[in-house]
Amino acid sequence: MATMNRKTLAVAAALLAAILVAPFSAAARAAARIDIEYARGFAVRQLAAATLVTVSPPWLAGGPPKQYLLVERGRPVPPGFSQAKVIRVPVRRLVSLSTTRLAYLDAAGLTDRLVAVSDFRYVNTGSVRQMIDSGRLHQVGHSLNLRIEAIMDLEPDLILATASGTAYDVHPKLEEAGLPVVIMCDHLESHPLGRCEWIKFMALFFGTGDHARRLFSQTKARYLKLAAMAGRAANKPSVLTNAPFRGNWWVPGGNSFMARYIADAGGAYLWADDRHTGSLAKDVEAVFEKGINADVWINTGAWKKVADALAADPRLAQIKALKQGRMFNNNRRLNRWGGNDFWESGIICPDRVLADLIRIFHPRLLPRHRLYYYRRLKTGKRP
Repeated sequence: MATMNRKTLAVAAALLAAILVAPFSAAARAAARIDIEYARGFAVRQLAAATLVTVSPPWLAGGPPKQYLLVERGRPVPPGFSQAKVIRVPVRRLVSLSTTRLAYLDAAGLTDRLVAVSDFRYVNTGSVRQMIDSGRLHQVGHSLNLRIEAIMDLEPDLILATASGTAYDVHPKLEEAGLPVVIMCDHLESHPLGRCEWIKFMALFFGTGDHARRLFSQTKARYLKLAAMAGRAANKPSVLTNAPFRGNWWVPGGNSFMARYIADAGGAYLWADDRHTGSLAKDVEAVFEKGINADVWINTGAWKKVADALAADPRLAQIKALKQGRMFNNNRRLNRWGGNDFWESGIICPDRVLADLIRIFHPRLLPRHRLYYYRRLKTGKRP
């Protein structure tokens, strides 16, 4: 009888364990079966008892990529992946070192998992701001001012960090401290939908793959419909981007997601022939010479009015787009501290960004669309 009782208890315990992990197990298996359509910076491989996620940023070319082994709580770590960082899922306590992740957390109903961000000032997402106002979030700094001990005290399951291959990257220090840091390089994608598709990457850590797939599929359909419409435009205005800053004029590479935005909105980007995915540091005089006849000028940094451009460099008055009042900046949705929602909700809403650009380049194609992220720079004649 005692033997039977022990067997019965063992079976019951096994059944209970299966019930407890089954919901996320099913979600994890479904989430891992993702089709990556546009993103090029990560790959997913489903194993028998875990999910292997690989991030291959371009500066690691020729070297080992970053690998993360996602293992469900209570399950053993499978052998043979000693180079991979083990992350227990589903993640319960998250530190996000970039606001670009917050919009998806909000859309997926995951903001309750968030325990810290880098800096409260740059947050726009409403649900996260409510957490800040109620004292439920911590700020842990960024770059050289990152407070690693404060992060350790929070005992996060996951730290999401942006990486660029420069001295400003914080993930090496976090790795040295043994913390569960994962890098994201979505900013290096060459297509806006590729950058948006990193929501599938994030979903792997929370078991929200179905939600991420639906959201991406709907966004993709709207984006492609808009791009097809703009593609039929007969004329393509030439487009100048960004503004001079500290002796340089940084412009998006011709293979960047911003260059693709311009092309899909029916514009002719001045550096379309370049093949870089990141930004290019150009000499101010060279950009001025190339852009003097540009039809449209977008993404002008901190400028809010044409007078700001003239104060920065009086020569800019010669640029055609400035003369004709066709300067637009992506800073319509700034909070009072300067946090820009273009780099927050705009990441998961590339269709809305594209609609803005089509309205700017081809006003007659979307006559009823009201600019959401962009606004025209103010002039003396235009309020």
